[in-house]
Amino acid sequence: MSGTKERQGGRAGQNAQETRRRILSIAQELFAGQGYAGTSIADIAGRLGTSKAALYYHFASKAEIIEALMAEPLLAYQRLADAAASGRADAGELLGAVIDTTAELHTLIDLIGGDPSARAALQRVVPRSQEINAALTAALTAALTAALTPPGPDAAGPDAAGVVRAHAAYAVAKNGTLALLSAGDGALTPAERSGLLAAALRALHG
Repeated sequence: MSGTKERQGGRAGQNAQETRRRILSIAQELFAGQGYAGTSIADIAGRLGTSKAALYYHFASKAEIIEALMAEPLLAYQRLADAAASGRADAGELLGAVIDTTAELHTLIDLIGGDPSARAALQRVVPRSQEINAALTAALTAALTAALTPPGPDAAGPDAAGVVRAHAAYAVAKNGTLALLSAGDGALTPAERSGLLAAALRALHG
């Protein structure tokens, strides 16, 4: 009997996860087509084929839905920051990873970044986003300092110019990727990726 209950519980959990994924997929499509402010919970529930009450079982509000959508990009960049913080990061590898991650997630990033109402709904996640950006630029600053300063007890720490160059390189990698993808067909060519990485490294090294 207990085994049957466990299987039923497992299936219920899987069904709930699948429903959440469908809600997020539908919400992303609707937000992209008619904007965050122009999309209601009723719109999402109607496309899902369920009631608003059933949808509220999975998400308490529309803001909670867009926060869940934002969780994927935040987690991806957090992983980059964690990897960079684990040791001396190679600037080229880190900037390349920023380009690749941004390219993979550009549809969602563009959706949120281009919709003022969506950005306003995401105020609760802004501090975390800022922390991740700070961690990535700090890793780039450390990589630049390590490349320019011989190791040892008298090794210099990052200077103001290095911090500025790290921020510039990060902006080239992330915002440059979004700009190219928005202007093109939604995919980076190897030549475009190579050009972006070279530009980001030039911004870093001056």
